Amino acid sequence: MANSAHIRLIDPPEDAGRTTASLFSSLASRLIALHYTSGVSVIGSTLAGLAEAGREISKTAEGARIRRALEASAVKDNGELLWSALRVTGWTEGMPAAPVLDHIRNDLALLLADDLAETIDNVPAPLENKVHRSKTVPPAITFIDTLMGLWIHSREIVQSVEALARSAPERDDIEPGDAVHSGPILR
Repeated sequence: MANSAHIRLIDPPEDAGRTTASLFSSLASRLIALHYTSGVSVIGSTLAGLAEAGREISKTAEGARIRRALEASAVKDNGELLWSALRVTGWTEGMPAAPVLDHIRNDLALLLADDLAETIDNVPAPLENKVHRSKTVPPAITFIDTLMGLWIHSREIVQSVEALARSAPERDDIEPGDAVHSGPILR
């Protein structure tokens, strides 16, 4: 018998609250919008969302510790050099921040919804879009392959950022805090 996983989504009291239908519609809408949005807008908005999340997590004890360690290393200088050479600040300036953490939380919550099949039957899904396809036929992009790819991608990023922070020179002004996370950024 498989273990049952549960997730609790906390909605602000003044909001209507999330349902499986609203979560599915949100995901479907974002996928539909990709067909009508430039890559620069999508990537820029995603980078803006990641930067916003980075600023917020930097306010926590663990985030501040990792940020200070990264800022004390060559990673900061090299990253800023790349950022400048590629003019990332210029082409992302003014981009709205995508709520990347909310998106991933909501999308993963769909995987635990008891009424997902019923919802999919009753909520219109995106129409098939004609896109230019490669002449060679790559393997099918399956959900489980993608989920495993997300897992290893995020794990690699976490391990890499932590390794970069560990490689920074020792500093006397960095004190370990009691709270790993404080605030809503990593519920």
